[in-house]
Amino acid sequence: MRAFIVIVILSCLFLTDSYGQSWKRDRQHFSFGFGGSGFMGDLGGANESATEGPQHLDFEAAQLAMYMGYRYFLREELALRGNVALGRVSGNDEYTQEPFRHNRNIHFRSTIAEFSVQGEYYFYDAEREGARFTEITRARGWTAYNFSAYFFGGIGYFYFNPQGKFEGDKYLELNHATISEGDLPNDGWYDLRSLRTEGQGHYSSREPYDKFRVTIPFGIGLNFRISENLLMGIEYGFRKTWTDYIDDVGRSYPNPEVYSIMWEGDPQRIALSEYFSNPTNYTKGEYPTQPGIQRGGPAAYDSYMFSFITFHYRISTSGPTRPGLPW
Repeated sequence: MRAFIVIVILSCLFLTDSYGQSWKRDRQHFSFGFGGSGFMGDLGGANESATEGPQHLDFEAAQLAMYMGYRYFLREELALRGNVALGRVSGNDEYTQEPFRHNRNIHFRSTIAEFSVQGEYYFYDAEREGARFTEITRARGWTAYNFSAYFFGGIGYFYFNPQGKFEGDKYLELNHATISEGDLPNDGWYDLRSLRTEGQGHYSSREPYDKFRVTIPFGIGLNFRISENLLMGIEYGFRKTWTDYIDDVGRSYPNPEVYSIMWEGDPQRIALSEYFSNPTNYTKGEYPTQPGIQRGGPAAYDSYMFSFITFHYRISTSGPTRPGLPW
């Protein structure tokens, strides 16, 4: 009888340990996803004063985005993930009815390439919290499915390159245009940083901005197991940055005469700089745009977001099985 009791106790301890370590067979995932990106900053957005918060997000300006990543579980509820994300953000004052920005009439688009390391905390896991009994009772139904929810946060590095679309007909309508029609560049998209649209490099207090900056990603996600090795989910992430120039707008309007000095002998570059610096006339209605007037809001940094439909493939590893589950 004593031998039987010892065998039962040892068997229970072995099964408990096997169950407790079973999560380790799922500890490595290859992840990818696709979805959309959005921008919160000086340009476009809601019909109110610009902010970097989610309330300023312009859903009509959403662009495509995608990512790939590798996840490794350090503990059952804690994982580390390396991410590479690629998307595009945009903003256009033409589509907002807030008077100052609508009159300002600046627009941009930019590719965002982000490299980050993120920690994930799984605050809820159906298997861990409520469905463990199914492994013993072989129960079926909603509680037998693997559903998990997590918060994530981390640090990353991202690249941006704002561009604007030049239209010669609109340039010639400006009362500060100095280049004749025959010397204009072709219509199309041009990089804005090199055009120094706020007089960077001419004014000693304004240096050209860097196109590589630090970002802090954070957000929330959900995962559902749809097969033994595949999970599907959704994820929303907000990106805090320390730059005001994702949209190439940050300070005040420069005197357009600086471009004839900076780009002397290059009429096409002068025209591009004049146009993208101030694509409206100096005074239009109640909202002037002459030199020295605020062009952007330097008190708040730009931010962006990614929203993904995600897929996570379990990389096969050896480990205890999960008896009784439907996968």
